[in-house]
Amino acid sequence: MGRTHVDVEIKNYDDIVLRRAAGNGRKRVRKVVVRALADTGSTLLCLHHDTIRALGLRHVKSAQVRTANGDVVDRRIYGPAWITILDRQCFAEIMEIPDNVSELLGYIPLEHLDLVVDPKSRKVVPNPESGGRYTLDLL
Repeated sequence: MGRTHVDVEIKNYDDIVLRRAAGNGRKRVRKVVVRALADTGSTLLCLHHDTIRALGLRHVKSAQVRTANGDVVDRRIYGPAWITILDRQCFAEIMEIPDNVSELLGYIPLEHLDLVVDPKSRKVVPNPESGGRYTLDLL
């Protein structure tokens, strides 16, 4: 099985709110596009410090994180962010990760956007069980 990467557009949601409140559209909305590794073993969208700083996201909390090698480390969580993948959008919290780790797209934003990783095509695709329509579970 290979690696699956996907483009993720990320905007600072505070900027979006301030732009709407100003009513004149002059407030610049900070945004970036990253090529993230789709990682269903990760929880959140995980970005490098420089990417988070370019977005101007606020530190909202910290969390203990269990890494792939079993270590438990503290990580900073930022937000609010508005993300777009394959024309689907949602809010997302952003976890800061070290620069020596690929930027990661975790399972919460994937599930929120009703997207899945297709290992055969090595692409992130709309969930085939949803018939191509954006669908959320309420079970």
